Amino acid sequence: MDHAAYVREVMRSLVPSETGLVAKLPELPGIRAVVFDIYGTLLISGAGEICPAAGASGEEVRSNDGERNASANSFAEREFGEKGDGFFRVYQETIIRHQDRRRSFGVAFPEVDIREVWVDTLAALGLPPREPDEIEDLSVRFECSVNPVWTMPGAAGVIEQVRLAGLKMGIISNAQFYTLPVMEGLFGTTLDGLGFDPSLQVFSFQLLEGKPSPRLFDDLAGKAGECGIEPGQIFYLGNDMSKDVLPARATGFRTGLFAGDAASLRLGGHSVAEAFSLADAVITDLAQIPRLLKILS
Repeated sequence: MDHAAYVREVMRSLVPSETGLVAKLPELPGIRAVVFDIYGTLLISGAGEICPAAGASGEEVRSNDGERNASANSFAEREFGEKGDGFFRVYQETIIRHQDRRRSFGVAFPEVDIREVWVDTLAALGLPPREPDEIEDLSVRFECSVNPVWTMPGAAGVIEQVRLAGLKMGIISNAQFYTLPVMEGLFGTTLDGLGFDPSLQVFSFQLLEGKPSPRLFDDLAGKAGECGIEPGQIFYLGNDMSKDVLPARATGFRTGLFAGDAASLRLGGHSVAEAFSLADAVITDLAQIPRLLKILS
């Protein structure tokens, strides 16, 4: 199964909802690298964020909205028939068990490898095991079913402008293996093809640790340092104060809160005034980034 082609086939256009916030666009001199979050920033997510959320507690994993729950159960009925009864409960419990195992090793914000979750979920349901490529196909079909995504308005254009300006581009994202073909399917090429530096792509599923863990940000800072780029020369943009702005700020990055979609904006218990004070910039439209970084073509 060509995962990117499947994404192109099944995904449908989504439109972000306005937050009502006003942009904060100060001068940010000396930026040499722009690093993006994916879900809720470069991608509109129908579920608000990736499922499951990296580092989520058991209660957070269980608190999926009714629409996602219904979509998951409908998928299980189509895929497994009667043997799919109770699928979503087992799936969620398996995620929690995998996270708890990582916590027992001292990982504060554990991430799962969703392929391992699927292997254990099928076993728990008494379903026959599947080959690794079948597990990946199943994961992609399920994710597209429960979490529809689409490109954020202006995303492709700003990526191209940043690339043409000669700035390094990177990613720090809570993600799974399928995030890569999802991006390829929606943008028409791989992250490398879009201009993202392969050495500056940090994903939670690869580290089995998720944002807001400092490890992801420290990892990218170290790799950028090998390119001669200091933390203060990196601009990081994400939609979540707790998982994006604050850990990026603590790492020494210049930070932007993306407030272009009310469904995905996460203030993390902070007031709007606090968010505006803590983030170096507040972006309400991705097209504002070239102006912020003074790279208008």
